[in-house]
Amino acid sequence: MKVRIHAILTFKEILGAREVDISLPEGATLRDLLSRMVDVWGDTLSPHLFQPGTDQLLSSVSLMVNGRSMQFLNGIETELQEGDEVLLLPPVAGA
Repeated sequence: MKVRIHAILTFKEILGAREVDISLPEGATLRDLLSRMVDVWGDTLSPHLFQPGTDQLLSSVSLMVNGRSMQFLNGIETELQEGDEVLLLPPVAGA
């Protein structure tokens, strides 16, 4: 199945595009998507997603599936479907 990633700010720079399609097996979760992304973009992406030396998502990173925060779904274990759109929101600091 294909899932579309929408990236902004830092993630857009790392992925090289605002939107990227990723192929995943049926039944894949957000965790599987992130793992696949690290396989593709490696050490450039990983420190912006995970706590050092772990597979724990940084608390400042937000993921949305079809406009709904993963916090209101099944978290990182949210199962994805064909055509889902995932928005990656990096940490943003400001005054």
